[in-house]
Amino acid sequence: MCRIFKWIFPVILILFLLVILEFALKAFHIPDYIIPLPTQVVNVILTDWEIIFQNLQVTIIEWLLGIFLAILTGFIISLSSFKSQKIHSFLAPLLVISQSVPYLVFTPILMIWLGLGIAPKVVLVVLTCSFPISLVLMQDLISAKNKYKLIVDMFRLKESKALYHIYLPYALPGFFNALKISTSYSFGSAVLAELMGSESGLGIYLLRAQAIFCTDKVIAVVVIIVIISITSVTLIELLRKKIIFWNTFKK
Repeated sequence: MCRIFKWIFPVILILFLLVILEFALKAFHIPDYIIPLPTQVVNVILTDWEIIFQNLQVTIIEWLLGIFLAILTGFIISLSSFKSQKIHSFLAPLLVISQSVPYLVFTPILMIWLGLGIAPKVVLVVLTCSFPISLVLMQDLISAKNKYKLIVDMFRLKESKALYHIYLPYALPGFFNALKISTSYSFGSAVLAELMGSESGLGIYLLRAQAIFCTDKVIAVVVIIVIISITSVTLIELLRKKIIFWNTFKK
């Protein structure tokens, strides 16, 4: 019951603010092309849902495929760095430097190399997600090894068993936190990449709406991006609680 109230209160607050915004926009006669009414945005989602859903499917496929490859890449990089000090010395500075680079600047190059299909968007999502995951997972694995090395040596555990039973469980909370952060903004990155050039996707719908100054359609896409991001973070948190059962407590 407590969890239900935690969800109900934010929803009621958002609806209340939207009602106030609706009346304020009407009272001050704000033009629709500047700020559309909330009811207009809802009407766009309902009337254009079939077109939006067709484009949304393309973007979600790009996004999910990119996240899967990013997780795989993140584990490969972090485990390789964990196993070898030389690899760690080489990769650690690169991972830190990579966080200062806005990956969207690579979009035009990826379009030239890979075309306008799904490939450049998937690569962009991989770039966006894999390095934060790698960095956090690598640091947590090394921290776990430094913390529990004495216990591993006392029980004479093999490195593989220590990794599976001690180091990796220790690093999983950090991995899921990095995954939540990465997935929350990677969907928006995929949509922005489609703006640079694409055959289909939510970004194409957004580009066409922008071209004809349909602000209500633009805001509708923003709302969908926010909903997808919040849903993905919620699902990852539920998965985290199921997998990391030893780190879950009830109030």
